[in-house]
Amino acid sequence: MSSDDWKAGGPWMDWEHNKPLGPIVVTILAVIAWLVFILFYALYWSTGFTLFQNVVVTIVSLIIVALVMSLVWVVWGMKYASPWKRPEKPATAG
Repeated sequence: MSSDDWKAGGPWMDWEHNKPLGPIVVTILAVIAWLVFILFYALYWSTGFTLFQNVVVTIVSLIIVALVMSLVWVVWGMKYASPWKRPEKPATAG
């Protein structure tokens, strides 16, 4: 993209069209759900486990939430990334 394209704007600069509302909502809900899960787990479900097992459950649940959020953001990014890709310059024979 040339500097003129950046100055002129265009469909690739349309922020209104590319707002990440869905991923933001999923991220907020995932964090709240994870916090609620950890709270309930710590208060009610962790009594029969050792400290090590409780730490493992916490880490695994955090990894699962991070994977879900990452997947949502990657899908959104792949959907809207093409307008921001820089055109590749042809290789020069040197």
